Amino acid sequence: MAISTPVFSVQRLVATERDYAQKLSFIQTNPGAGSFLTQATILVYDDILRAQNSKPKIDVSDQLTARQKKAVYSGIKTLYEYLYGDSSSNYYDEVYFNLLKGYVGSYFYKEYDWFNTDQDLNIAEFAALNLGNALYQFIDAVVTQETIAEAYADYTEQAMGVFRTYQQDNDNAQFKVRDELKDKRIRIELYTDPDASGNTTTDRVVFAGFDQFGNLVVWDQSSYLSLRDADISRFDFDMFKGNVMWFMDELVGIESDWTGDAAAGSTTAYGYVQFTEDSVATAVQVYLNHIERFNERRFTRDWHPWEYPGNSEMQIPFWLSRLSTAVDRQPNDKPGPGYKHEFEMDRLTYDQMVALAFVHIHRGNVKDSDFILLSLGNIEAAKVLYTGKHHTNPDLATLNRLNVTIQPRLDVNLVKIPGIMPGFFRNHHDTAPTIKDTLWVGVESTPINLALSFFVSAGHFLKEQTVDRVFTDEYKANREKVKAANGVP
Repeated sequence: MAISTPVFSVQRLVATERDYAQKLSFIQTNPGAGSFLTQATILVYDDILRAQNSKPKIDVSDQLTARQKKAVYSGIKTLYEYLYGDSSSNYYDEVYFNLLKGYVGSYFYKEYDWFNTDQDLNIAEFAALNLGNALYQFIDAVVTQETIAEAYADYTEQAMGVFRTYQQDNDNAQFKVRDELKDKRIRIELYTDPDASGNTTTDRVVFAGFDQFGNLVVWDQSSYLSLRDADISRFDFDMFKGNVMWFMDELVGIESDWTGDAAAGSTTAYGYVQFTEDSVATAVQVYLNHIERFNERRFTRDWHPWEYPGNSEMQIPFWLSRLSTAVDRQPNDKPGPGYKHEFEMDRLTYDQMVALAFVHIHRGNVKDSDFILLSLGNIEAAKVLYTGKHHTNPDLATLNRLNVTIQPRLDVNLVKIPGIMPGFFRNHHDTAPTIKDTLWVGVESTPINLALSFFVSAGHFLKEQTVDRVFTDEYKANREKVKAANGVP
């Protein structure tokens, strides 16, 4: 039997007509998300950070046991471990790595009760830490066959980090971390110390690392609003932006099959996202409120959207001002009597409409944790946001369309064929054909096929042998550290 060559898979954010046959006409007309959906994403992202950072931060570093402090130290080290391990990397900086290692390590090890009872690092304890560091470097030099000069260089660099801790505790000078490490933290689940039987239980969740000023912090989870299991330390804007594009594309698909003039008939729902008259009136006000809060934060913002450098304000888009005037929102939150719903929806571009719809979802009692999970591509969070904040009251037909109904696809010749995947809000990918599929159609016993199988098998064998020889255990360990530091599975 023929051995297929490895295939190359491409992960796509949004679907094509190969996934949903009804999307063909949408693609041919070439509408698409753009700057206004980006603006909407910025507004929601900023508002989530505003709310989450509004709670006073509770540093619990002095409440942890020695074992927990060691775990926190190991967790924080993953934030900067990419600075060490691969000397060919542009990020490689062994000197700074050793400085951070000494600083972060002594920051926690100085608080071991058996070593330090007053939580301050005095000169005697400073000397003891450096003596222990010297012993560690000597043993490390013997094990790794480092030269004395290399071991001494590591020692002096880490000793400088310890000295920075001594300075900080004596209000002399604050240790300065690099900008790329500021506001970087990692979620760590801590456990109790083992009891007499060696059993441990879940204790607390902390977010440890550096604050926006570069201070070393260990914040309790109660420092944030309810996050459930969402990891706010992984709430990255670029990832959020990409998954918002995916989310809104799927939402348009389930609501209107990517048809701009889709109408419900039984309600006033109309357009790509099936806005009703009442929901448009609310959405416009929610968008205006988000812009106002964004501008209020321009001097205190703890992240930097490149679209709005410095302290620049976000201007209200013309289309939003025009729509606000047309809606003429009444005291009962409904549009005025002169509002022409379908006319105004048709005036909006696809980009403007999905931007308005996305900000509209971030209102009321919506959970920030769902948006944080959405930024990581969580399908269940996407469905929760759709059913709970966009549609708000899905009937059985809508739920079946969301989860059960299999959508038709198009083949390579754009001919409609039965689909294989149910529902919406799903991942999409393209898988390249194997060489076997491209050279012959299902014939698996030809001499060419057998010869190809032989060479492919031999190639795999040589590859495995080469990889095992070249990639030593030491290299693999460093590689895994770099991957872990960058969040690569």
